[in-house]
Amino acid sequence: MLTLIQFPWSPFCITIRRIMERHNIPHRLRNIPNHDRTAVIKATGGRAYTVPCLVDGKTAVADFTDFGQEVARYLDTKYRLNLFPTDQAGRQTILAHYIENELEGVGFKINDTYVLPQLPLVERVMTIRHKERKFGKGCVAQWTNDRSKLTAQFAELLHPIDNILATSPYLVGDQPRFVDYDLYGIVGNYLYNGKTRLPALKHLRRWHSVMQA
Repeated sequence: MLTLIQFPWSPFCITIRRIMERHNIPHRLRNIPNHDRTAVIKATGGRAYTVPCLVDGKTAVADFTDFGQEVARYLDTKYRLNLFPTDQAGRQTILAHYIENELEGVGFKINDTYVLPQLPLVERVMTIRHKERKFGKGCVAQWTNDRSKLTAQFAELLHPIDNILATSPYLVGDQPRFVDYDLYGIVGNYLYNGKTRLPALKHLRRWHSVMQA
């Protein structure tokens, strides 16, 4: 059985979880704190420290590159899921860049303002330290102050996605491909805290309902 080492609210972990759930792939979850990546480091022999990390027997796969899709591609190859059809490669690459940079770059900040204060003390402090080393001291407090502005920005960034879904059941055709799960992960992270809601974009909401079913 596969084991997914994860942070439960990570958008990229939600993506992999949803792929396995929808395709009935048996798996177990192993949650780790942000500040202790020992399980990933040991599983990958020091090649990676990021989540998601998928362990399949003696094989461990993580997203080793900057634009990492290695875990999803491993599942795609192993289970023949056809998530990366060659005739949609260009469109998926462009969409994935938008989803994983523009959308994710705003969505995670909103979720962090709700989730991080609820973490146990040591995990909370170490996670905030990790964020501040990347985004600057006081970043989480600033995101909290800017929450309404960030939420409006996230909704605006979803408008082009809604326009695509107005003429197609999924982002690149008539069945879910990798970018649908990619988007589901970013949206899932945004919604993880239970206090946020999808914006009033009817095509996006229809798509999300189907992806969640």
